[in-house]
Amino acid sequence: MDILCNPLTQEALTALVDKQSGDDVVRTSDEVHVRLVLAGNPHTTPAAMQKLAEDPSEKVRSRLAANARLPEELFKVLAKDSSDEVRISVGENQNAPDDILEMLAHDSSDDVRLSVSANSLLPLHLLKQLADDDNMFVAESAKKTLAAIDAKADAR
Repeated sequence: MDILCNPLTQEALTALVDKQSGDDVVRTSDEVHVRLVLAGNPHTTPAAMQKLAEDPSEKVRSRLAANARLPEELFKVLAKDSSDEVRISVGENQNAPDDILEMLAHDSSDDVRLSVSANSLLPLHLLKQLADDDNMFVAESAKKTLAAIDAKADAR
């Protein structure tokens, strides 16, 4: 963990982010930890985020997908990630664009749709579609979210 206590130079940062080649690269827990910190940091540069979107670690890509300052082009990349956990993180990101949320609302994974159905920022027409989902848990979650939105509107 010393790497986070000491100042991180541009060269060290570039070397850490660029270590992307293949599964034969052994990553220390410090390197993965630095990538996790960078992925979650809203001040990480878009170029570094682009590299992190290709990281072999699902945890790193999930943390990146939750980043509040994620560029729109990376939302598109991560919304198509092979990992359900990464797509769930995209759907939970409060800044996810509506077209990305629509893509995730029609995801083949029940877990992804379930996660998206709990997002109160999801456009109403998508929540209504999810309320009719074949998966009863997704449908109930969407109905609960719709009820919470209605209750909030009534309270105003």
